[in-house]
Amino acid sequence: MKLCGLLFILSFLGSFGTIAQITQTVRGTVVDEASLAPLPGVKIMVLDSTLTLGAISDLDGSFTITKVPVGRLSIQVTFFGYETKTLSNLDLTAGKELILNIQLSEKLTVAEEVVITGRKKGEVANEMAAVSARTFSVEASQRYAGSVNDVARMAQSFAGVQGNDDSRNDIIVRGNSPIGVLYRYEGVDIPNPNHFALLGTAGGPVSILNNNVLANSDFFTGAFPAEYGNAMAAVFDLKMRNGNDEKHEFLGQIGINGLEVMAEGPLSKNKKSSYLFSYRYSTLQVFSLLGVNFGAGTAVPDYQDINFKLNFEQKKGSTSIFGLGGLSNVEFEGAEADGSVNLFSNPSENLFFYSKIGVVGIKNIYRLTDKAYLKTTISTSATLNNILRDSLLPPDFQKQPSYRNISLEGKNNINTQLNYKFNARHLLRTGIVMDRLFFRLADSIFRVQDNEWNTLTDFNGSTFVIQPFSQWQYKLSEKFTFTAGLHFQYFTFNGANSLEPRGGINYQFAKNHRFGFGYGKHSQVPPTRVYFRQVQQPDGTSSNPNENLGITKADHFIFTYDYSITRSIRLKTELYYQQLYNVPIDVKNNAYSLLNFGANYSFAFPDSLVNGGSGRNYGVEITLEHFMDKGFYFLFTTSLYESTYTGSNGQRFGTAFNGNYTFNLLGGKEFFFSPTGKTGKKERVKSLLVDARVTLNGGQRHTPVNQDLSIQVGFPIYEEDRTNELQYPDYFRADLRIAFKVSTKKVTQEWAVDFRNITNYENLFTQEFDVATGEFRDTYQIGFLPIGQWRITF
Repeated sequence: MKLCGLLFILSFLGSFGTIAQITQTVRGTVVDEASLAPLPGVKIMVLDSTLTLGAISDLDGSFTITKVPVGRLSIQVTFFGYETKTLSNLDLTAGKELILNIQLSEKLTVAEEVVITGRKKGEVANEMAAVSARTFSVEASQRYAGSVNDVARMAQSFAGVQGNDDSRNDIIVRGNSPIGVLYRYEGVDIPNPNHFALLGTAGGPVSILNNNVLANSDFFTGAFPAEYGNAMAAVFDLKMRNGNDEKHEFLGQIGINGLEVMAEGPLSKNKKSSYLFSYRYSTLQVFSLLGVNFGAGTAVPDYQDINFKLNFEQKKGSTSIFGLGGLSNVEFEGAEADGSVNLFSNPSENLFFYSKIGVVGIKNIYRLTDKAYLKTTISTSATLNNILRDSLLPPDFQKQPSYRNISLEGKNNINTQLNYKFNARHLLRTGIVMDRLFFRLADSIFRVQDNEWNTLTDFNGSTFVIQPFSQWQYKLSEKFTFTAGLHFQYFTFNGANSLEPRGGINYQFAKNHRFGFGYGKHSQVPPTRVYFRQVQQPDGTSSNPNENLGITKADHFIFTYDYSITRSIRLKTELYYQQLYNVPIDVKNNAYSLLNFGANYSFAFPDSLVNGGSGRNYGVEITLEHFMDKGFYFLFTTSLYESTYTGSNGQRFGTAFNGNYTFNLLGGKEFFFSPTGKTGKKERVKSLLVDARVTLNGGQRHTPVNQDLSIQVGFPIYEEDRTNELQYPDYFRADLRIAFKVSTKKVTQEWAVDFRNITNYENLFTQEFDVATGEFRDTYQIGFLPIGQWRITF
């Protein structure tokens, strides 16, 4: 009897190590990294498999591996004369083929055996980047606890990146304002890709970017390659994947971000063309239509968005048509007659916010020769804001018009670049980015004392930003790489310009050890609304005092050290220094600086600005990372930094983003198991993924209130000579994500719960001084919040 029981237990436990042979197809293409020329004869092998699975690429560089067991797998790619590449821990599911676009780097010598490390895991795909860059996968944005499928929230786990606001995905990079972040999408610079986004900002509550349609993409935090311009903090270079060009596949998903459907498949199998389309609608609005209200009190956010791509493969390249769009609106009501207040609303006002965003473009890649290709992208994009704000006057909350804004900003863009690979040592990339900016800006405030509307902005017109660039990479040896580039930015509205040298070196001085140095001059045009601010003169006429305002500039210096401890563990340290100058500040003697723009939802600016300010950011960042291996990973990042600025009063202050430090610890483990079942029962592969994240950031900066004077005058008065001197308590949050996945023969389903702020820690959101009571009123960020999600692919 005991023997039978022991055998039953052993057979039960053994079933957790057995993976049913549900299989899927892995296919893709292999090309030269520098020229995009297809590579025939490449050997592609599946590692860590009990079966011998592999393929050889054909004349077009294409390969197909069938009957690959689903689950985590690694693939090794080898080709004579090229560096061996290993793609680790890819997630293969039953509901979707795994399509890989692999790029190989040519060796400098093949006559003798050389010891090289190649590109490290996690490093950026853009070969022109020397420092402060990494690639990220869509799978990581789905897996990281607290990311909720948002690439911007995922990036908050990286070194040097911080986000203190649970309600938005703005990112603070090395103490810079969030408006310094550039989003590039399929080769073109796009406006703020978020729902409920204000013009001139770079964040929002819900991202329009659907990570289900994205490919692995790049993220830069300093000294960017010369092809990127008009940004000073960071660059997201986002790429869409192509749809499956051989079979139709579908996805359904419901979670906090929305109710979503996605489809992809071939337009013509013979011509290797495909479509990819996704649509999402606000989950909270769906519940509202059913009579169940969530959101900010009774203010239910209503939004919807689409992402699409049509791709057409051609003999010498490819052409694709792509786009994204989003609609969003929300109404916040202030205090009602019974004194009730909606969450996140101002009790003394009503606010209606409506926004639209759209991007559509066409991209062509044409291989001129086996050594050169031309990539051209043409696009148009626009963002519309409609904002109505009414004050509620006591005692009966009578509505008083306060602010109106109906504004549109758009862009017609062309980005073309020539890539020429002279040989394995020399690579040249040169091109131009041309943006035609067009505007229809109109906003005004109601002055009660005059009983009339006062125009702040009223402009219809267009201007251009022109950005030619050129960059060169030289590999002196397998261990030493040098890059140099030049970027020029010209703002035709007033002739402001900036000539920007960029460069970097990367040297492997010992096995598994390398260091790098990077320098870049960068510049950014201030939010365009600044240029069109109208100021009324005593004689009744109006002027535009900021029309000759120049562009902000910065010098980035970065030193990096990278140590590959093992095949899966990496330690990386970066030291950086940023000197900012030509910063817009107030013509009046005060502490204002545009470097604080975007803090505390404050997007206002003085009437008259001059380029007389400066700033300074410096710090150290450490990353210790264990890449996903055998189902386990962890990521530890820490940043210690200082961010300061000088206003027109000559005093040096900490910026509003000077948190001084940030710590992140992430980790996760994936378990595969297959329970026993009755004979004939449908085979299933099951997995459980547990992820956790802990974040500690320095508290948000704020300025002391002169309480006695504030009570005397009836509104808050801040001590300007102590700007940003105080800090809220440290921001702390712990998140946990548990996901259970089941794969049958053709379908994969995943049930996941994201437990945000599992300790229910009270993080201070705002602190306002109430002049009536003489006390401070605290508002806290989101407490413990479980977020469920279900996804099905087939």
